[in-house]
Amino acid sequence: MLIQIHVRDLATIEELHLHLNHGNTMITGETGAGKSIFIEAIELALGGRASQNMVRPGKEKAEISLIFAINDFPHVIACLKGLDLYHDTPECIIRRVIGADGRSRSYVNGSPSTLQLVKELGEHLFHLHGQHEQQVLLQAETQRDMLDRFADHMNLVLQVKQLADAWKTIDQQIKQLRIKTLERTERGDYLRFQLDELQVIKLQPGEWEILEAEHHRLAHAEELMRHIQHVIQTLSDDENKNVLNLLNETRKTVDAILPVEPKAKEWLNTLDSVFIQLGDLESELQNYLTTTELDPEKLQMIEERVSQIFNLSRKHKISPPHLIQLKERLTEELTALEASDENLLQLQTEQQAVEKEYAVFAEKLTQNRKKAALKLEKEITNTIRTLSLPHAEFKIEFEQESTPLSSHGNEKIVFLIKTNPDQTLQPLAKIISGGELSRLSLAAHLALANRTTIPTLVFDEVDTGLSGATAEKIGKLLRKLGDSYQVFCVTHQPQVAACGHHHLLVEKYFVDNSTYTRLRLLNTEEKTREIARMLGGEKITEKTLAHAKEVLQG
Repeated sequence: MLIQIHVRDLATIEELHLHLNHGNTMITGETGAGKSIFIEAIELALGGRASQNMVRPGKEKAEISLIFAINDFPHVIACLKGLDLYHDTPECIIRRVIGADGRSRSYVNGSPSTLQLVKELGEHLFHLHGQHEQQVLLQAETQRDMLDRFADHMNLVLQVKQLADAWKTIDQQIKQLRIKTLERTERGDYLRFQLDELQVIKLQPGEWEILEAEHHRLAHAEELMRHIQHVIQTLSDDENKNVLNLLNETRKTVDAILPVEPKAKEWLNTLDSVFIQLGDLESELQNYLTTTELDPEKLQMIEERVSQIFNLSRKHKISPPHLIQLKERLTEELTALEASDENLLQLQTEQQAVEKEYAVFAEKLTQNRKKAALKLEKEITNTIRTLSLPHAEFKIEFEQESTPLSSHGNEKIVFLIKTNPDQTLQPLAKIISGGELSRLSLAAHLALANRTTIPTLVFDEVDTGLSGATAEKIGKLLRKLGDSYQVFCVTHQPQVAACGHHHLLVEKYFVDNSTYTRLRLLNTEEKTREIARMLGGEKITEKTLAHAKEVLQG
């Protein structure tokens, strides 16, 4: 559960540090005080969308840190281990820094983390039941998801979806193969013709580079030999002036100064080394001239080979070395075409096997849903009847899914309700009012909350539009829920706020034309005055205080 929250320079919050407790914490404040900023800070830390206007004006960054106690929640520890973020401590620290430029950084237990990773972890730590979820309750997808979460068989739901997706993938592959069959013969003949041309030249890896180098050498053989002869002449053949003779004369001169300068020994060694290397070079060049001859026939043969390869590469509009890859690619395509009949039969067999497996898992999902539906119908009906709807009845209808092998199973899930005894059961969107939807949404959330392993639950103004008597009943339900979970509830209703184990007050104030928001936990006396304010307005009298004490005792 969430045990600490620290916020700095976020919107109107300059500095906030709260130690939080187990149980139900009610969050209240005057209209416009920013009651939802507490929830928004948690959502931001857990990967919510950030923007630069969230940073307090004049500040470089906003920072949010959450500390969760995780010892009693093995699924959270397992998630951290799976992400390689578990530090063998009883706490998990999540921190997010949002810059004034809108960019942000997230950390889990001190390690930099991606937003997606933080969101994945956050799903195990925190769940928000807000006003938006009241409207999405009217959507078929939400209704199906609620039933599946209540049934606690999400792994089975995932298996059915994976099998449906696999069947659709194979089906698409089969359709593509059948289309290709019509073009296969013509394409196969064309590929064989191209491969025959490539087979004739039998180009080997690296051959083109060798041919280019040899052709270049033979084409310039006369010029090459002339240059080598000139080098040999310069080294030793010129009687009047050659490099080796000059080096020898130089060595004699240096040898003469050896008695005077000891360093001359090193110079002699260098000259000897150069003399030896040049002598070796001269011998090697002489040998090259002796063994190398002009070969016009070989040059013609290479030119013919180069022309053959180049013409084929120009035809295919690729460079000559890429002819080898072209041959491999065409061979693979031809092999695939020739094997298409076999592949089609194999795919059809695989599809039939997946279809049979899908039927087994989808039927199991249907039976699980039906069992869970009976329980969920009973729980929601009982709850909404305690919320000033004594004749309400909630049912879940199963309609046959028209799409074959649907990713969601064999049926559509439809939530039905009637709120008066003379009504017939109808889909929610057709008959339910705003206040009735609020109560049904809360009943559904309470039913799901009892199935969740998430330690921290947040209810954001789910009591909107309800009367005082109904609000009191909702407050008691939330308090009961707080016996098992850590619950935060943003509310405008004093009857709901009075039922909290703890009370968090949100206040807005101004200093030098700057707006500030602070949050503080109230003691018993402060809580009584806040309930009195919610009951009677800004002016708190003895009468409103007495009324507040009465509500708190109720």
